[in-house]
Amino acid sequence: MIKLIVLDVDGTLTDGNRLISTSAIKYIRKGIDKNVTFSLISGNVVPVMFALQTFIGINGPVFAENGGILLYKNQIKKFFDKTRAEKFLEYISKKSSVKPVFTNMWRETSIAFNMDDSDENYVSGEAEKNGLSIVNSRFTWHLMDKNQNKAYAVNYMKDQFELNYDEILVVGDSDNDVPMFNLNVNRACPANATATIKSKSDYVSKHRYGNEMEDVLNHYGIL
Repeated sequence: MIKLIVLDVDGTLTDGNRLISTSAIKYIRKGIDKNVTFSLISGNVVPVMFALQTFIGINGPVFAENGGILLYKNQIKKFFDKTRAEKFLEYISKKSSVKPVFTNMWRETSIAFNMDDSDENYVSGEAEKNGLSIVNSRFTWHLMDKNQNKAYAVNYMKDQFELNYDEILVVGDSDNDVPMFNLNVNRACPANATATIKSKSDYVSKHRYGNEMEDVLNHYGIL
């Protein structure tokens, strides 16, 4: 029986222009009415996650910065620090096409940036040497502690709510969702998911960009 549903945001609840699916909101609320806990985990920042939690009506924890920081019951808990990431950004910006994005003004545990595709291997290798990792959400790149990822957040909730993995469903579309898809949980994705995420999913919906929510919830017997 599914007790906790963990959702990515961009590409999972939104379309390619980041417009949120009103259908997804409708069926999330129907799931909440069935006493299921819903959580969001995104690479986005706390102010955005607070707004999503409030206006959608999410009844569980939300995590910003790919699991680096938690917002729940109007309290914030940071699990990681951005000091090394900031120093690395200053260094790597001088040696590559890496450019920070404006949302960094609200980031507390990571750094977001854009770069040319040709620099990916170089920047990734340099980050690894510094105990950092980079992940691509398909909207921007994220630089953070090598242990900071969405699996960290899922495991935190598993312990806090005293759940088994088979009581958790994760839904995502991008390769920054891979860590939580590597857990022994239930895994579903929309039709617009990457090939990697589809290969790791137990259920691939025929619908995309948030419109898969009704289908996924029906498949797992939530509705």
